[in-house]
Amino acid sequence: MTSRFRTWYLTAFLLVVIFAVARFDEAFAQDRPNSLPTTKDSTRGTQPSTQPPPQATPAPAVVPTPYIRYGIYGQGSYNQHQPGFKDLVPTPFGVNFSPVTSITGVNGLLFSAGGLFELPIAGPFGIALRAGYSSFGATFNSQDIAPVGTDNQPVDVPIGYFAETQLGTLDGSLLLWLRPLRYLSLYVGGTAGYALQRRVYQYERVLPNDQNLTFIDPITLNPVDRRAEFNQDIPNFRTVPLWLTGGLSYEIPLNEQGTVMLAPEVFYQFQLPTVPLFSLLNDASRTWRMNSIRAGISLRFSPNPTNVELPVAPPQQEQQQTTRQETVAQNNTSRPTSNQPPAVKLYSVVGVSGDGAQVPNPTIRIEEIIATKSRPILGSVFFDENGTSIPTRYRMITAPERTRFKTESLALLNDIDTYYHLLNIIGQRMTTKPKAKLTLAGMSDAVVEKNNKTIALARAEAVKQYLTGVWGITASRISVLSRTTFQTNREDTHEMEENRRVEITSDTPEILDELRFDYRGKVVTPPVIKARFDIDAPAGLQAWKLEATQDDVPLKTIRGGDTYPQTFEWNLASAPLDSLPQNAQEIALRIEATDRNSKSARSPYTAIPVEILSVAKSKSARTDIYHIYSSMQGSSAYSSADASVQRQLVSIMRKGVKPGSKVAITGYVDARLSTGNAAALTEQQAQNVANQMNLPDMIVAGGGVATFHNNSLPEGRVYNRFVQVEVKTQVK
Repeated sequence: MTSRFRTWYLTAFLLVVIFAVARFDEAFAQDRPNSLPTTKDSTRGTQPSTQPPPQATPAPAVVPTPYIRYGIYGQGSYNQHQPGFKDLVPTPFGVNFSPVTSITGVNGLLFSAGGLFELPIAGPFGIALRAGYSSFGATFNSQDIAPVGTDNQPVDVPIGYFAETQLGTLDGSLLLWLRPLRYLSLYVGGTAGYALQRRVYQYERVLPNDQNLTFIDPITLNPVDRRAEFNQDIPNFRTVPLWLTGGLSYEIPLNEQGTVMLAPEVFYQFQLPTVPLFSLLNDASRTWRMNSIRAGISLRFSPNPTNVELPVAPPQQEQQQTTRQETVAQNNTSRPTSNQPPAVKLYSVVGVSGDGAQVPNPTIRIEEIIATKSRPILGSVFFDENGTSIPTRYRMITAPERTRFKTESLALLNDIDTYYHLLNIIGQRMTTKPKAKLTLAGMSDAVVEKNNKTIALARAEAVKQYLTGVWGITASRISVLSRTTFQTNREDTHEMEENRRVEITSDTPEILDELRFDYRGKVVTPPVIKARFDIDAPAGLQAWKLEATQDDVPLKTIRGGDTYPQTFEWNLASAPLDSLPQNAQEIALRIEATDRNSKSARSPYTAIPVEILSVAKSKSARTDIYHIYSSMQGSSAYSSADASVQRQLVSIMRKGVKPGSKVAITGYVDARLSTGNAAALTEQQAQNVANQMNLPDMIVAGGGVATFHNNSLPEGRVYNRFVQVEVKTQVK
C-alpha cells in the first residue's frame, strides 16, 4: 500500500465516521419528545394528529451546549512512518530502510494518554487544549544479498538490516473545535511534542536460507546471530517535532444531568512532506515523517448540566397556572428565544444574630481575642496486635535531627498529631532535666496475646532503645518492666487495643506536662449575613456568580448554572480566618448573570461596613482552654477520688483562674458509649469537675460522644474522653 493511498484511505475513513455519527445524532434527536402528538388508527397504524392541542407550539430544536469540558483521554495509535534515510546510526551498509511498523510491531501496542480542557469562545466554536504522553516507536528493515562464509568459499545469502526505535514525546495540542451537533465535536489545529525518548537499536542479521549459514565472529570464529550492532540516541533527532492535527469526538452522557460524559474519539496527525520543519530529523540530507491515526476514549466533566431536553409548551390554560419557578426553569432549558439582555437585582442585606433576629443594614464587627489551649501529653504508646515495633504513625527522627526538633514547631498541629511526637517531646525534656528518670511498663492484652510477658517487655525495650539511641538518654535512667492487664468482656476489641501499650511515667512531673500555645482568635458579629437576589433572563440563564470582595480581593464566591437559590447566606462565624475581612474597608457584594446569548448583567455594588477591634481596643476576654483526662471510668471519673484529676485541677486553678473569671465546663466521651447514655454521663463528669472547682456562675454541659479524633484508633478514643475547662478572663 503506497503512502498516497494510505492517506486517502484514512481521509475517507474519517469522513465515513463523521457521516455515521451525524446520522446517529439525527436519529437520536428524533426520539426526543419534541415532535407532534400522534393518534392511533386501527387501519393505518400511527399517524400524525390533524388536530394539535389548543395553543400548543412545537418545541424548538436542541442547540449545542457551549459548556466547559475537562477530563482525561487514552488512545491507541497506528503510525505510518515515511523514512528518507539510509541509516539512523552511520554504518557502512549503504542501504535504504523500508517501513514495516504496525500496531503489533516490536514495541507492542502503541498508545497516548493525557488530560484535556475545552473552552467555548462564541456560539458553536471554542478552543481545546490537550497535554499527554505519546509512544510511536517503529521497526525499520531492508534486505540485500551479500556473501557470507569462509574466505575460500563465500556464499550469497539474504541479509537483513534492522533499526528498532523507541520513541516517546510529551505532547501539547492547541485545537479549534466546532460543535455542529449536540454531542459531536470536530477539531483542527496543531500538536508539538518534546522528545523524552529517542533511542535506536540498529543491527545486521542473516535471514533464513537453505544453507543455514550465519555470521562468523572474526575473533572467536564462532557463529553469531547479529553483527554491526549499535544502541544509542538517534543523532539529529528534532527535540520538538510538529504535526497538523484533526479529529472528532462524540459525547455520551453518563448521568442524568450530563455533567459526566464518555466520548469515543478519532484523531489524525499529519506531518507536512514539503516543509523541513515537520521532519523528525534535523538534517537536510535525511528526512523522516510520521503520520498517525489514533482512536480511543475520553472521560469528560462539565461544571454545568448539558443533558437538557426541551419540553412542549403546555396548553394556554395550564400556562396560566404555572408557577414562577416553573417558568424560570422552562426559560433556562430552552434555546434563546429573545435578544433582551438579562437583568439582576440584589435586594437589601441583613445580618442574622445568634438568636435568629434579623438586623437591616448590618455592620460586620470583628473582635480579636487572645487565647491559649492545652496540648495534653498522653503517656502511652500503643502497639499493633502481637507487634513489638513502634508503629509508623508515631513520628520518629534520627539522632542528627534531634538538634532541629523544637516543640514550638508543633503549634500548628492538632492534639493527636502533637501526641505522635510523644517520644521526641519526652526525649528533649529528659535532656534538659538530667536527674529525671522514666519507668516504661510494657503490656499485652489478656485475650489474644494472653498477657504475653515477652511481648510486653519487647515493647518497652523498643521505646527505651529509641530514647537512648536517638536522644542519648543514659540507659540507667530508664527502668523497664511488664504489667499484667485484666479484661472482663473478652469480646471488647477496643479494650484489647488499648491494653497493647507501653505506659510511661516519670518521677519528674514536668516530663509529661502538657504543652500550651498562645494564639489569636476572632469573634464576628453578626455571625451570618443574608441577602436576597433575583435574575430575569428572557433568553434563558446560563450561569451566575455572587461575590463578596474587599479591596478587590474575593472573600466569598458562589457560582451556579441555570438555576439559582434566590437567597445568599454567608456564615462568618464558621468561616476560615483567611476568608474574613482583614481590615476596616467595606465589603462590596455584587451579583452577575450570563444568559444563553452570552449577554451579561451586573447588579450595583452593595456596601457592607466593617469594624475591626484589635486586642488593644477590645474589651473582650482572654480565653484559656484546658483538657482534663481521667484514669478512671464511668460516672465516678473526674471525681475527688481521682488523684490524676486533682493534680490537673490544682494546675488550672493556679495558672488560669483569676478573680472574675467565667468558667464553662463540658464533658465528652469516645464512641464506645452509646449516644443515648453519653449526654447524661458527660454532664455528670463535667459536674464532678465543677464541684471540685467550686466557683460561682459556672456553666456545666454534657458534650456527648466526641468525634474530634479517629475513634477507630486507641489513642483517638483516649483523646476523645476528656472534660474541657474554658476560662475567660477580662483583658485589662
